[in-house]
Amino acid sequence: MVWSLPLLLAACSSDAGGNEQAQVSLPSGHYEGPVSYQGSELRVSLDLREVAPGKLQADVSFPQLPGLEFEAGRLAYQEPQLRLEQQAGQAGGISIQAVREGDFLRGLLTIDSVRADFVWVRRGEAAPRGFREQGLTVHYAGRAQAARLLLPDDTLRLHPAVALLAVPRTQAAAQTRAAYLARRGFVTLVVTAPAPTDAADSSAYYATAAALSTLRHQAAVDSGRVGCWGRGSVGPQVAGAAARARPAAAFVVLESVAAATRDEASHYQPLSQQRIPVLALYAGLDTSVNVRESARRLRLVLENRRGTQIRTYPQAAADFVQPGRLSADGQWQWPKPAAGYWEGLTEWLREVTK
Repeated sequence: MVWSLPLLLAACSSDAGGNEQAQVSLPSGHYEGPVSYQGSELRVSLDLREVAPGKLQADVSFPQLPGLEFEAGRLAYQEPQLRLEQQAGQAGGISIQAVREGDFLRGLLTIDSVRADFVWVRRGEAAPRGFREQGLTVHYAGRAQAARLLLPDDTLRLHPAVALLAVPRTQAAAQTRAAYLARRGFVTLVVTAPAPTDAADSSAYYATAAALSTLRHQAAVDSGRVGCWGRGSVGPQVAGAAARARPAAAFVVLESVAAATRDEASHYQPLSQQRIPVLALYAGLDTSVNVRESARRLRLVLENRRGTQIRTYPQAAADFVQPGRLSADGQWQWPKPAAGYWEGLTEWLREVTK
């Protein structure tokens, strides 16, 4: 399993004699500053935390673009060089390469094909994350799978909860949503299953069922307000597990699921039969599914049940981000979350779990 958790390469330097290694302090703290591209400036914040001796954790955020924040999927520091990536081992996304110069980081930020130089200054300690993290093991189908539980850093005794079923390709998306929702009062659990190899592969089904059960047994979770999230090819198995769980899931969030044929759409019929509220989201520029026909058929199958919504974001790419572009007046527009995506997700979840 490749977690969306940061890794560190040990930072060390040779002493004058070259016979011993001296430990170098890590560049922990809160860094901020701008990047600029074609005259358009974007503020960036980088929080680096030393979570254990010799290990860093990184969160990147964009104050002007809430919802675009992420935690590094890969992080390495070798004095004085820092490298981090949004998505470990995958093309695209955001990456940072920097050199530490005292209280400054100087380097290059890459968003897809856009590359922008920066100089960021350290301004105190790293900001709190807004949630606590626990590692646990989820057992399903003869597997013992490491999973990640995020608990809101608040004073509530019981919380609604979301089990996020990921495969390697969707893990970064699941981790981003888990962190975003945990900061907003939801306990979240990310469990990874192998990508389905064929229609008979039931790994995602059992992983979802195990995740729902695991969440219901957490002391901070209201067991009657536990639902699940799935994207892409695991949609049918997530839906099946949600409907057949006892009790059934309280809600289901589906992203970019194929439902363009009668057979594909039929996988979601059990959700309607169990009267489970569903939020189905499609990105208009996503070429991996037939967005228009999938949304149409899914509406028919789910029969407009109370609480169910199917939404399409016309200008969004597959990751629900609007790509960067030049505006009509020649001004560069940075990539940004699809308008209304994050607000709509959290508002819907709060409505169905109140």
